[in-house]
Amino acid sequence: MTDVTHLIAGDDLKAAALKFVDEMRVKVRSEQNGLLSIFDSWFTRVVRRLIQFDPTRSWEECVRENAARSPAQDQSLQWDLLRLRLFLDRWRQGRFVEFSRRERSGGHYHPRFGTEFGIDVLLTCQGAPSLMRWRGTPLMKNVFDFAMYPALIAELRPQVVFEIGSGLGASAVWFADNLTFCGIEGRVHSVDVVKAGMKHPGVNFYQGDCSDPERLFDPDLLLSEPHPWLVVEDAHHNVVAVLEQIHKFLSPGDYLVVEDSDVKRDALRQFLGTRPGHYLVDTRFTDYFGRNATCAADSIFVKTVSSASDA
Repeated sequence: MTDVTHLIAGDDLKAAALKFVDEMRVKVRSEQNGLLSIFDSWFTRVVRRLIQFDPTRSWEECVRENAARSPAQDQSLQWDLLRLRLFLDRWRQGRFVEFSRRERSGGHYHPRFGTEFGIDVLLTCQGAPSLMRWRGTPLMKNVFDFAMYPALIAELRPQVVFEIGSGLGASAVWFADNLTFCGIEGRVHSVDVVKAGMKHPGVNFYQGDCSDPERLFDPDLLLSEPHPWLVVEDAHHNVVAVLEQIHKFLSPGDYLVVEDSDVKRDALRQFLGTRPGHYLVDTRFTDYFGRNATCAADSIFVKTVSSASDA
């Protein structure tokens, strides 16, 4: 993590912390039957300790002074305060955030991934040395996305999942199974340059090349399938043109997930740059397990504006 000068601080920090505590109490009472999560317990414990300091001074000053007097004793509180500031800084931005704003606020995190996790976690989160599997086939998802996608599907309840980049086919089958688990009579359409060989009654596999985006999926299919959609781009080729093609058929409320986005930043800037406000990052899912604990860093988007407005 780098310079924290522009993180939430002073009275703003105190007000945000107390507001979050109020919301957390409501959530714990109404959703968790009074049981605190690990995060709830940590947040409550840290705030209780911080409010014991002189109320006329900032928490940052007080913690810094305490650390100077007894560094061994208060080192943990310094870490807690930084974590608190990082969390509340992004929490106060709200759930749906412009991609450009997310990029600007990413300066406090890992310079490439915009995440608070170290590279060691990212290297091993798909499984090391072997991959996680679904129905016996290697599943190219990381452990965070393995939990995030079911939560997204349960909330969105997509009627159709379009996957660009089938690989072996395990992820498409996994998506279809998750639709079934949620009681959704939906369908998955998955395409790759080599048609996947797996079979599943809820999945259609296709052969297609991202070099020719208009032929990845039949336009009649794209025009006829019911919304909402979950579209997952995981092909890593001709990204801007592929997104431009899919954009024509998306409706407000549809979700577009661009996986492995750490190497697709320029493509995302190009695609989104001419459409301010058309797509917002849904931080409920990008940050479900901490900032950008997902392969789709800053790139789990909800469509907010009709594509017809581009005309």
